[in-house]
Amino acid sequence: MRKFIVFFLLINLLITGLYGCGTTKKEEGKVNAIPQEQTDKNNEGKVTIGIGYQSPTAQTWGALIMKNQQLYEKELAAKFPNKNFQIEWFNSPSGPPLTNNMIAGKLQIAFMGDMPLLINGEKGQSMPNYRSVFIAFDGKGKDGSNQAVMVPIDSDLKPQDLQGKTISTILGSSAHRMLLAALDKYGLTGKVNIVNQDVMVGMSSIEQKKIAAHATWEPYPTLMSYRKVGKVLIDGKETGVDYLDGVVADRNWAENNREYVVAFVKALIRAHQFIRNSPDQAAAIFAEESGYPLEVTKQMVKSIRFDAAIYEKDIKTLEGSINFLKELGQLKNVNLTRFIDQSYLEQAVQELGMQILTSVELAGEWVDEKPY
Repeated sequence: MRKFIVFFLLINLLITGLYGCGTTKKEEGKVNAIPQEQTDKNNEGKVTIGIGYQSPTAQTWGALIMKNQQLYEKELAAKFPNKNFQIEWFNSPSGPPLTNNMIAGKLQIAFMGDMPLLINGEKGQSMPNYRSVFIAFDGKGKDGSNQAVMVPIDSDLKPQDLQGKTISTILGSSAHRMLLAALDKYGLTGKVNIVNQDVMVGMSSIEQKKIAAHATWEPYPTLMSYRKVGKVLIDGKETGVDYLDGVVADRNWAENNREYVVAFVKALIRAHQFIRNSPDQAAAIFAEESGYPLEVTKQMVKSIRFDAAIYEKDIKTLEGSINFLKELGQLKNVNLTRFIDQSYLEQAVQELGMQILTSVELAGEWVDEKPY
């Protein structure tokens, strides 16, 4: 087996090993049910909060800074000095397990990609015992950046040459949506064979040349290029469709613990500031927490816009993703007006003393001078 496959297997094992890791020592791979707030004899509260995140997905890496620097714990301690908070971090390889654990009451907050976010939102509006709320974005990729269609490193294929060939991706993912938009641009809609493969299988399939191409998201394109086993055939920016990742919370919990949610969003904004102000240190933390090479994580600091703000254009992007998932039969509907609640973000921005984006600004393009 070639070195690259071994490397990815090691990364996969690392991710599995991280599964369930957190600020407290607990059995790996398990998420215990989170108890309700408990008080001791002195009425000093002990509160446990479960947060899900995804170290394999670079646009959710605001979580890695929060976890490593204990930013949420610091915000909570400043607001509630007499309470004992225990933050339990649950590392997942993808979004669906996070939603399952939120429904089971084991997680209160989770970082997810756009498609899992929307499916989570639908479940929160259709299930009798689960309600969810979207509270902020994390990483963003303008016009589809941070996604790519990859081919073997020595491939001489051009986009038009994909006709009749096999391309893999995770069906129903943002990379799948990007791939379909790219195929449409090159007049290849319905003219290629698209198969469902997770990232690890798709990457090894590229190395072994079992498929012509694989559509995926960062950090995998940069990692493949760094390992010299794959290269970009179509950059996601060619599609013009923004790539978004964000944060959902259990709505019942959030409504009963509003200040905990605001403290979380403040910590998220501080994490984004940390990435912008200390890029080298942020890249080192990304590498430490995710297991990816430093050379790869440095590129993620440069290419990803970490910004919690919810623009109108972001909502329109999510609306397009809803239509995409409907066409695949993976989603019936989710009401974004009910799902998104910007009040937590607005309160966090105000408490941080930051300048709030105006309605005119939120209706336009992302403002470089005012990232949250």
